[in-house]
Amino acid sequence: MAVEKEIIVAIEFGSSKIRGVAGCKNIDGSVQVLDIEQVDARHCIRKGVVYNIDKTVMCLKHIVDKMENALEMRVRKVFVGIGGQSLRAKKNTVSRQFATKTVVSQELVDSLLKTNRNTVYAGYEILEVVPQEYHVGLDTTVDPVGVLSSQIDGTYLNIIAKTEIKEYILKCVEAVGLDVAGMFVAPMALAGCVLTDTEKRSGCALVDFGYGTTTVAVYKGNLLRHLAVIPLGGNNITQDLCSLQIDEDEAEGLKMKYGSAYSDLSSEELAKNLLVNNGRTIEERLLVDIVEAREEEILSNVAAQIRNSGYQDKLLAGIVISGAASNVKNLDKAAAVRLHPDKTRFARIVPFALQAVHAEQVVKDGSLNTLLALMNEGNQNCVEPKVVMKEEVPEEVVEEKEMPQTAPSFVPVEETHKEVYEREEPKNKGGIWKKFKEKLVDLTKTVTEE
Repeated sequence: MAVEKEIIVAIEFGSSKIRGVAGCKNIDGSVQVLDIEQVDARHCIRKGVVYNIDKTVMCLKHIVDKMENALEMRVRKVFVGIGGQSLRAKKNTVSRQFATKTVVSQELVDSLLKTNRNTVYAGYEILEVVPQEYHVGLDTTVDPVGVLSSQIDGTYLNIIAKTEIKEYILKCVEAVGLDVAGMFVAPMALAGCVLTDTEKRSGCALVDFGYGTTTVAVYKGNLLRHLAVIPLGGNNITQDLCSLQIDEDEAEGLKMKYGSAYSDLSSEELAKNLLVNNGRTIEERLLVDIVEAREEEILSNVAAQIRNSGYQDKLLAGIVISGAASNVKNLDKAAAVRLHPDKTRFARIVPFALQAVHAEQVVKDGSLNTLLALMNEGNQNCVEPKVVMKEEVPEEVVEEKEMPQTAPSFVPVEETHKEVYEREEPKNKGGIWKKFKEKLVDLTKTVTEE
């Protein structure tokens, strides 16, 4: 079957799951989701970083095999996102001075950018560069080309991560036999998808609450101004509850059902005991306090990162909340108390129209936002038709199949005798041979008449 539309395949290496999605973009701007697959990755990925390559390869191969079966196509390459604990932003300034006033050219601006890209961060790699502004003389601008000045200072926001993060992802993808069609900084892809132009222009903080990490991306003037990954996430709350001798799955369920990021209820209103494993009980008040304390810690770190950006008083669009771990009750109230935003918006699903082949796969709890954003960033076909190898058939079998079914399975007697006669008649045609030949002719006539 030929590929009628470009099918884009994207992979997200999350802290708890590896997810894969295949879909295609329609002319009207909507996206058709053909398949979503996921596997538990807690045993091979920590804080969004691959630490066990063999197990990650097995998980990735499982996802690719299931997607190929669902698509009835062969996946050749994938788009992937880079995130995780070491991802961060670093500002850098590159300066040039001239003996006389010089008109700033595009070549000069490109030269400044190239110099910035060659900046060395020990153990880290520059993944992306976001030009901030240029100081030309006493003026500040985002487009210095054509300005006359004797000095120019370019300020850049370098998005860096530990070198092995990208290296390990590439090894895992290549081990499955796939090519990397493109690599995106996952939080930037997410922001480009879920934030509106107004939010990025007016200023906002995108806070993505994940399983093992919480990512903060600050935007202002349509530019990324700050990026940080906090090594705390929803799993930290679950593990706090596990310290009460509760099974992890049960602790996760109690957190979502009874936990609250912010509670103004009195102890009398939270006085009931909650039944846990083996007939044990815990106080509801204790559970709520544990969840609230950890959420307060996470939000305090978010507030610190917003302050570090230098834009805490300039975010007119407030905060936008995303991620699977953002579904704890009253998180909006907790954010209002800890972060004091002008506005708060939850991004439960990407804003573009989705058409899903399997509607149950597209959950609207914020957990798929990054995955769908990575697919939306993709720009080339990633699949090809499966090649069906023809089974080799032995030559004698082929000849037997080509024989007409109505063909007789015997050779006429007269033809047989004639062949024997012509092949075996001796040079001496007299005597006994002559009598045998006459008898053979009579026998042939008899069989033919019958």
